[in-house]
Amino acid sequence: MILSIKIFGFLYKIISTRMLGLEGMRLISMIMPSLSLCLCISSLSIQTVCNKNIASNLNLKTTRISVIMLSCLRVTLASSSIISIFMLLSFPLYKYLYQDSFIYYPLLLCIPLLFFSNTSGVMKGYLEANNNFKVPYFSNFVENLTKLAATITLLYIFKNKSIEFRVAIVFFCLTLSELSSNLVLSYKIKRKRKIQIIKTNFYEKKVLMQAIPLTLSSLIVTIGGYITPFIYYYACKKAKIDFYESTTYFALITSYAIPLLTNGQYGILTISKFLFPNITKNFNNPKKLYNLLDKAFILSSIIAITSFSLCFFQPEFMLKIMYKDTASASIVKFLAPIFLLIYFDPILVIILEANKKEKYLLWITLISQIISIILIYVFSSMPFFNKTGYLIGFSIGAIIKCVLLFIIAFKISNYKPSRQMLFILILITAMYILFLILSSNIIYYFIITALYLLISLLFYYFYKDRSYQTNLA
Repeated sequence: MILSIKIFGFLYKIISTRMLGLEGMRLISMIMPSLSLCLCISSLSIQTVCNKNIASNLNLKTTRISVIMLSCLRVTLASSSIISIFMLLSFPLYKYLYQDSFIYYPLLLCIPLLFFSNTSGVMKGYLEANNNFKVPYFSNFVENLTKLAATITLLYIFKNKSIEFRVAIVFFCLTLSELSSNLVLSYKIKRKRKIQIIKTNFYEKKVLMQAIPLTLSSLIVTIGGYITPFIYYYACKKAKIDFYESTTYFALITSYAIPLLTNGQYGILTISKFLFPNITKNFNNPKKLYNLLDKAFILSSIIAITSFSLCFFQPEFMLKIMYKDTASASIVKFLAPIFLLIYFDPILVIILEANKKEKYLLWITLISQIISIILIYVFSSMPFFNKTGYLIGFSIGAIIKCVLLFIIAFKISNYKPSRQMLFILILITAMYILFLILSSNIIYYFIITALYLLISLLFYYFYKDRSYQTNLA
């Protein structure tokens, strides 16, 4: 199921990018920051809050599950309604920012998406807290299948329409796909549990108190993603770089390079979903907790290193397969070592959230985002760095964030990775990279990578057998 979801997502990126071309992806890269901002604010991190409260309650049994779910639903639907009103009133803003009203209309198509996505978040939080991952994965499968089928069909039917019309179709299909996921989750949960409309005794206040720090942390990232393009475009203008040229380069980064670089991160996000309720339940059981983290970091390391090697040693090959366009190959190669670190962020964030240290996450995110934005402006405004100022500023901010997350997460959990585990992982990885340096042949690459995966998974299996058995294994 997980493999099918990944394949559908991979196909969606390839086909939609090819059908829309660079100009279409440029427009999408201008719309997505606004949509991400609206989704972030309206969701209030409700999936994480619901997951955490239900997972904790399975042991403590202090609150009815119906109360938790109903409170989360009320909070997220209220926030979705407020943000929807702002979206409806945002026309003058986009007319001023872009001197073009087009961006406003795809956003209007996504207003139902807010409600569907946030309601799904509550249901997924409930299921994952109960270690029921099959239903959320099936809903993701249906969502990706719907998105892929609807996008391809409608883009083909309207292939002769303007690029603006076809871009609007993409966002309409996002809403349809989220609706399909919502329907699947609702049907599956309704068969097993009936959410009663009962008094919640102001439990919504507790939900909000937990949601606000988490949302602020996500909001900082999202606002950073929202304002950074404008700062980058302004800095490029100072360096006498044309607006069209800077937006096109930004599209190469966000619509071509980063989707390739993050292809493997779905596996680590899956691990973190399994990990979160188990850390919450085993916070006071160090032996089991540390074994959980050992296994999570071994699997995450294998995924991260494989993804890094693919992007660093074979960027042209992968970009040609995905987009028939290798213009972003140098960007992919530059960012590959940075994303090797970024891949671990979900695991580290989960450790902080499960230990109720959202404030640390908030400050780490704030500091790294401010540094990143300042450096993007400084480097991009210097003619010497040309358009690459964005890459340099982004990379430094990402490294700072990852290093701080590692330090704080390990300190809070008192987790110290096994020296034996680290030595073997580093040895296997060093030999793998060394062999890849010797040849750039694609067949040689896949043979060496297959051997690396085999040896690494054997090590994981051996280590797993020596460790305490857990749900993650």
